[in-house]
Formats: sequence, C-alpha cells, structure tokens
Amino acid sequence: MEKAYRRVTRRFAALLAIASVAALLFVAAPASAATSAEEGYSPPGARIEQTVDPNDKLPFTGLDVLAVVAVGGALLAVGFGVRKLASSNVS
Repeated sequence: MEKAYRRVTRRFAALLAIASVAALLFVAAPASAATSAEEGYSPPGARIEQTVDPNDKLPFTGLDVLAVVAVGGALLAVGFGVRKLASSNVS
C-alpha cells in the first residue's frame, strides 16, 4: 500500500512539474514576439523640464508597502499552519 501511494505521489509530482513547464513556455511565447517599448514613444527624444518647483511632490510610482507586508504575513501564517497540520498527522 505504501509503495502504491509513493508511486502515485511521484507520478502526480512529475505531471505537475511537466504541466508547470508547459504553462511557462506557453506564456513566454507571446513575450518573445512583443515589439520594442521604444515604438510607444511618438517624439524621437525626451522632454527636459527646465524649471523645477521645490514644493511639488513626486508622483507615487511604487507599491503600497503595507499591502505587501500584509500579504507576506498571511503567506507566512498559512505556511506555518500547513506545517503544523502536516507534522501533527505524521505522529
């Protein structure tokens, strides 16, 4: 019974690995066919701003750090929970 379970688990892991590689290759194909980002700019040069107002705020260009930390904490909690459940079933 234990050998059959291991065999099924290995086959499932191999199938999952093959499916993951196939999905990555399927997604990567359109990316290699994409055009250059330079074609999106209409004038052939950058506009340089001559005057700078020191009171202007910079635009928000990043991620919300609090959201990233919250998602990371949730993933850690789920990981510890799954590890605890898995270790309690082994005994």
